[in-house]
Amino acid sequence: MLFHPLLTMTLVEKRNDCLTTASLSLVASCLVTFDHEALGHGSACLLLHGHIRLLSSALFRCSVPSGWIDCAGPAANLVVGTLALALLRFVPRRLLYFRFLLILITGFSYFWEGGYAIRSMFRRDGDFYDFAHFLLGNVSAWQRWAAAGAGLALFILAARLTSNALLTLWPQARVARGVARTTWMSAAGGAAMAALFYAGPGWGNNLRDAVLEIAGASFPLLLIPLRNGLIKDPPPSFLAGSPLVVVLSVVIYGIFVATLGRGIETLH
Repeated sequence: MLFHPLLTMTLVEKRNDCLTTASLSLVASCLVTFDHEALGHGSACLLLHGHIRLLSSALFRCSVPSGWIDCAGPAANLVVGTLALALLRFVPRRLLYFRFLLILITGFSYFWEGGYAIRSMFRRDGDFYDFAHFLLGNVSAWQRWAAAGAGLALFILAARLTSNALLTLWPQARVARGVARTTWMSAAGGAAMAALFYAGPGWGNNLRDAVLEIAGASFPLLLIPLRNGLIKDPPPSFLAGSPLVVVLSVVIYGIFVATLGRGIETLH
């Protein structure tokens, strides 16, 4: 009986398929990027009767300048991330692939927007600062600090939510950390690789922002969880190898690279 926890941990570790884990991570990062750039910024641009001039995995330009377009990207991620978090409560444990995908959608969405708020207010540019300037005119120092503080709170919340959610699936911290690190490496690599195919203006800026939005913002995945779960003798959870998940992720990522990765530019 002394070796039972160790044997359980080893069994769970061996059964988590790295390729399937990476595939789900890649899909989540593509969906979150689509939410921000296309669903958020793109929809707002069209609703204001504008034309999308540039759409990539990190850059967006509309023929109609508006603060509402600036805020639509972060708003879309926050809404979708929150919906994924709420839906997670109703998805049974046996649907592990779907539960894991929802966890990643929430985590990537909150990490992105929390970190982006801090960076935007510090640098005085980007969606959050531009929207604040649109609403307030002059954005004072205390207002920037307040917005950055809200971003930091969201960033910390994202780390706690993601950590706790992973521990509900893999109560052994070592196993959960392995999954989190595989997640980060695949999502970060996928974001960078897609940006390398960008064919529009500002190639360097696009690559930098694409990497920061996913890889930079979600760096806590390399550290969490820091503690073991509270569930005693949990039933074994593992991401078994799934050729279907892998194939679907390849298709989704291929579409992502060919569209947002390469960039869509119009002359309107």
